[in-house]
Amino acid sequence: MVLQIVMAAMAYTLAATAETEDSATVHRVEVEAVPGLILKTNDFLRGNNGEVRTMNHAFTAKVKYAFAPPSGSMEAKLYKGVYQGVGLAYHDLNPQLGNPVSLFLFQGATIKTLARRLSLDYEWNLGLAYGWKKYDAETHPDNRVIGSKMTAYINVDLYLRYMLSNQWDLNLGASITHFSNGNTSIPNAGLNIAGIKASVAYYFNRREGVRREGVDSAFQRHWVWDLTLYGAWKRKGLETETGTFAIPGKYGVVGLNVNPLYRINRWLNVGPSFDASYDSSANMEFDVPQGDKRREPSEEDVRLAPWHRRVALGLSGRVEFVMPYFTINFGIGHNFVNAQTDDLKGFYEILALKIHVLRKAYVHIGYSLYDFYYPNNLMLGLGVHL
Repeated sequence: MVLQIVMAAMAYTLAATAETEDSATVHRVEVEAVPGLILKTNDFLRGNNGEVRTMNHAFTAKVKYAFAPPSGSMEAKLYKGVYQGVGLAYHDLNPQLGNPVSLFLFQGATIKTLARRLSLDYEWNLGLAYGWKKYDAETHPDNRVIGSKMTAYINVDLYLRYMLSNQWDLNLGASITHFSNGNTSIPNAGLNIAGIKASVAYYFNRREGVRREGVDSAFQRHWVWDLTLYGAWKRKGLETETGTFAIPGKYGVVGLNVNPLYRINRWLNVGPSFDASYDSSANMEFDVPQGDKRREPSEEDVRLAPWHRRVALGLSGRVEFVMPYFTINFGIGHNFVNAQTDDLKGFYEILALKIHVLRKAYVHIGYSLYDFYYPNNLMLGLGVHL
């Protein structure tokens, strides 16, 4: 429910922005096909399933709407080829996985102009996928990949864009997709797909425009402070002699990031971040009798840690990639309070998207890992620029 509310708020913000843009704003409609191959990272995908066969097939069809600044504007000069919008995707997968539908936000831009009509571009997609044939202990016990009807949909494309005319583009490139529920349900092995992106895009009101010359003299390097408050819920698993079991119940997570950032230019921010979090599931213990390790734990077996062992304080280094409407934040850190406890030791990593809904405020959607491998929790919140 939280992800649905956040997604609706983001989509509304983009739609409102598009409606209030100058009349010279460029609008675009794109139709895209992505034939792909499932990356077999789980026994279920490698043949341990009801059909006893390897899962390879993946195909995605997308329709997308985007808007971009006028071709001759200063914004188009500073952020070459930038566009952003909302899309809908249909994913044709193995029947044991289902055929989910995704609603997503996206943004792309030019990395390098190769010729007058040819460029190397990128695009990311972030949204929700619904309609999975999820894990069920009785009817679908082998599916350790997807544990919920709804997951996050994350996609990154690197592609060549050829401008056929002022109205048409032809695009071809590589695509990587990841589906995960962010540890809100168990199991959560996730699904990864590699594919080939092919699309055509039709533009309304795209013109060559008058190119502005000169440097960006209006920008000056300076410090800013970002304050982010987030929360989420998570599930946990317990490894036993017979496999991994889901621990009963859902556990809350809240956190605060205080992040001073030095703005090197309009596209890049760097700085440290003081990170505080409370994870109600951290360092829990289990009162399962020694001779009964083979059974799944019950609620009576779970013993929560004292509150002070569920609090973590850490310091991370952050790098931000700044574009219109969106900022991508990446960080690597280490706790200095409770750093030696089982669940809070090691390095943690954060990947987050900031959606700028107001000049001084943003929606924060992030995900945290431990040691670049172990899933931790979602980070759904709000932030302000101080």
